[in-house]
Amino acid sequence: MYTMFSLVISFISGLILTPAFPRADVYPLAWIALVPLFHLSVRKSWGMVALCGFVFGLGFFGSLLSWIGIFGALPWVLLTIIQSLFMAAFALSARLIAGRLGAWGRLIVLPALWVAFEWIRSQGLLGFTWGDVGYSQAHALPVIQMASITGVWGVSFLVAILNAALVNAIASWAKSRSLRGSYAQLGVTAAVLALVIGYGLVAMSAPMSGKSFRAAVIQGNIDQDTEENYDYFNRCMDTYSRMTLEAASKGMGLIVWPETAMPGSPGSDRYLEGWLSALSQRSNATLIVGARDEDRQGRSYNSAYLIGQGKGILSHYAKVRLVPFGEFVPARKYLPLLDNYRVTPMDVTPGREFNLLDGGPCRVGVAICFESTFPYISRTLTASGAELLCVITNDAWFGRTAAAEQHAEMSVLRAVENRRYLLRGAATGVSCIIDPKGRVLAGIPIFHRDAISAPVKCIRGKTFYTRHGDWFPYAMLAVVGVASIVALRRRLRCEVKT
Repeated sequence: MYTMFSLVISFISGLILTPAFPRADVYPLAWIALVPLFHLSVRKSWGMVALCGFVFGLGFFGSLLSWIGIFGALPWVLLTIIQSLFMAAFALSARLIAGRLGAWGRLIVLPALWVAFEWIRSQGLLGFTWGDVGYSQAHALPVIQMASITGVWGVSFLVAILNAALVNAIASWAKSRSLRGSYAQLGVTAAVLALVIGYGLVAMSAPMSGKSFRAAVIQGNIDQDTEENYDYFNRCMDTYSRMTLEAASKGMGLIVWPETAMPGSPGSDRYLEGWLSALSQRSNATLIVGARDEDRQGRSYNSAYLIGQGKGILSHYAKVRLVPFGEFVPARKYLPLLDNYRVTPMDVTPGREFNLLDGGPCRVGVAICFESTFPYISRTLTASGAELLCVITNDAWFGRTAAAEQHAEMSVLRAVENRRYLLRGAATGVSCIIDPKGRVLAGIPIFHRDAISAPVKCIRGKTFYTRHGDWFPYAMLAVVGVASIVALRRRLRCEVKT
């Protein structure tokens, strides 16, 4: 009976974590939702701990990623199971390491392990960052300012350490019906939170210097299910040219179109390049246009073009980090079953490097769609000299699910991590303009046709995170390594005594 209760609690706590993310955005839930998992992970048998972690993952990822069901039940189930296995591995690691440490050890090791596994989930060809708890705090602006030092990983640690402190407080209460044994840990945790919030308030009030100009983002909201024929091509050209000229009447230096906004390939189609060049000249603004690219070998790229006023293509960027099963299929010939699902029939070719779009009002680093979910990409672009960040995406495939809002929240952290203005252009939403402190200056909800604009700045300074990258998860891995040695020595000592 107690075993079933533990599993039910694990599943419910996973469900409780989901509303901390869009569309509910009840972000304070993240500060308590991990308590049951942390508590059970250091107190149950090995098999039970693994099962509780896995069930927690089923509740959390099964609900958070329910939008994957758009592509079929099998992709949703498989992705949920894979991500839940990481939660099982976290719980087993917590049992192995934190379970052999005292309260102070658990206070540090549990959040360190949590961050380590979030980082591990993001690695490799199939890396995935959806569900990292730091993103749930995108609206807690004073809290997320620390991301300019630690990246989003530090925000996840902060959320996790409060959960760990509450676990210790519960243990103290269960043991002596008093919180006296956990006063010091709660005090230290409160002090860390106060320090982070204090830093955040100061950081938010600090001025950002740089050359200023107005920028606009166009959200055409054109039906993506329409066959890409002559009528579709004309509709795209008419919609985006008209909206561009309307936005330009307000005096724009830069206008952003979404990912694949323009059918065809400006890089290989002289007519299309000339048409975009003339439009840029008429609008008296530089354009960033999402479109396909094709080389002489017939390889296709997902690209962003910088179009100059009467000068054609000034520079372009080809997407490097592609969407597994959306833009390429790993081991395609061994997976014929995938033909029954909405996977790409032909692989897109990845770009070679994270290069900047240079030649406009300032140097722009563009992340295309899935790339915006990985901190290292925007960080690499900024470290290479990007003075402004841009995300272009086509989230129309998500329909009216919460996926588009979940995706958009990640851009808030990219802006804060690198202290850059960020222009986000989405084909059907969510489009927005974000300042270096994470404030959304203007936005367009999903499935609306509109244009937004705001003053932005070209910023050259580099944050600690931009300079040093993912040092924080590496530090957490080091903490876990040291804690593992301590836990092993304690186990050996106990075995010697017995």
